[in-house]
Amino acid sequence: MESAHQYLAAGTIAVQVAQFIRNLGHAARAHIDANYRVVCPLVARDAGLGEIGRMGLLMTPELGPRVRIGVVTTSLPLVTDERRRDYTMIDFCTHCRKCADVCPSQAISFDDRTEIDAVRRWRIDSEACFTTWCKLGTDCGRCVAVCPYSHPDNLLHNLVRLGVRRSALVRRAAIRLDDFFYGKRPPSAELADWMDVEPVSDGAAAYDR
Repeated sequence: MESAHQYLAAGTIAVQVAQFIRNLGHAARAHIDANYRVVCPLVARDAGLGEIGRMGLLMTPELGPRVRIGVVTTSLPLVTDERRRDYTMIDFCTHCRKCADVCPSQAISFDDRTEIDAVRRWRIDSEACFTTWCKLGTDCGRCVAVCPYSHPDNLLHNLVRLGVRRSALVRRAAIRLDDFFYGKRPPSAELADWMDVEPVSDGAAAYDR
């Protein structure tokens, strides 16, 4: 419900911005949930809002993958700036692998990034992911839930985020501390019950397609 609400909020803003631009006499189109003509995470990455993480979603330094995107394309002349890459997030995802650990469909790769369609990224098995969604009857979202970047916006976690952006040593320590305080593999029994599968011994879940 919360995810749908945020898609609605992002879409409402995009539609309003697009209409405002059209009122100025320029072409504009809002790209919102179920009505996309662009790949929004890639557009947001190119706009400098974040990076594409191991789980294949846009991740911002402040909110991680807990974002919903609305995009407006337009012929309105705009002043653009240069994209600034955030290599700290890529480095963190390279060593974390927490989303891959808990993915019930094993759709998220443990391997390093490879060049796919001329872009270095992690390969996602989208078919396996969607199969799990169909079995659950809704989105899974475990990768988002366990991502260390998804922790609440408070003083403690913001201090950790600041250290993560400034030091490779802090990034390594943050991964270990996150595993210690929050667990490397949160319990999977509830998800397993939904899917009518048996949890395996290491805390992950396996199922027959």
